Amino acid sequence: MTLKYIYNRFHQMKHDYIGETSFVRTCWLWLGWINNAILYGASISDYFAYGFYKLNHTGKQEFITYRRFHKILRKANNQNDIDIYRSKIHFNNVFSDLLGREWLDTKTITAEELAGFLKKHNYFFIKEIMSFRGTGVKRIESNGIHPEEFLKDCLADKCSHYIIEEPLMELDALKEFHPWSVNTLRIVTLYDTQHEIVHIMSATLRVGNNQKNVDNLHFGGIGCNIDIPSGVVATIGYDTHNNTYIVHPITQKQLVGFKIPYWQECLREIKEAAKRTPTVRYVGWDVILDKYGKCCIIEGNDNADHDLQQLHNKGLWKEYKSILKHL
Repeated sequence: MTLKYIYNRFHQMKHDYIGETSFVRTCWLWLGWINNAILYGASISDYFAYGFYKLNHTGKQEFITYRRFHKILRKANNQNDIDIYRSKIHFNNVFSDLLGREWLDTKTITAEELAGFLKKHNYFFIKEIMSFRGTGVKRIESNGIHPEEFLKDCLADKCSHYIIEEPLMELDALKEFHPWSVNTLRIVTLYDTQHEIVHIMSATLRVGNNQKNVDNLHFGGIGCNIDIPSGVVATIGYDTHNNTYIVHPITQKQLVGFKIPYWQECLREIKEAAKRTPTVRYVGWDVILDKYGKCCIIEGNDNADHDLQQLHNKGLWKEYKSILKHL
């Protein structure tokens, strides 16, 4: 992380959350962030997004900060086992029965197998196995694909390893928010292996925006916090530039108060998935409800961001601490 990046990041966040300030006020904000970074481990994002510049000590103790987040990772996840979540091939093998879709490894399939796959699907997704945050993912139309040439091109890229997956058809109630992308749920779990309890720590509805083909907030998507017991969207929508939404800006479908269909069934599936990796106990699960309402896991993230879990809701540090002491 360079000084230029820190400078630009600070001023971008200040612009999004506070706006223009005087030179003196800007200097005080710089000093305030440095002080909070030392005392609480707050990143620039933490400092502005959680309002540390206006919170007292008690308020700051409520939030997971960058330093506290890494404490969670060190305590909950064995770094020797996280490859289960870093490699899409490894992940798909471990959770194959919970994916709800067909997938193929371009390094092991034959042209005949790929041809059979293409006959069944009008389009498919190709993914680099180590990609994250929606990068390295492409949608490709099946029409006109020559299996031998396609596999040859994939294998010729010595720096990458690809899988292909069939598309999942999304439940209409969620598709209506933003038909141009798949709209997903992010559910974060913490597995207390001592008491064999999977805790649902946070849940977020993520919908695309601006007619982009991904719903990831880092690409302009919108997030809303879900009330875990009821499955109802309990907060306004938000994006990474501190814009807020009651309804989707394009489709006008209301976000606040929307009840996630098949919510309890989805939670049961996620809890079962979490128990499969007792040495990787903190995971953020990205799931889709397919056209039948089945919860299908897209991927798991062993280092799921802490920041979006707490926006427009409350700090979760005390909840995490109470469980971490049992791990």
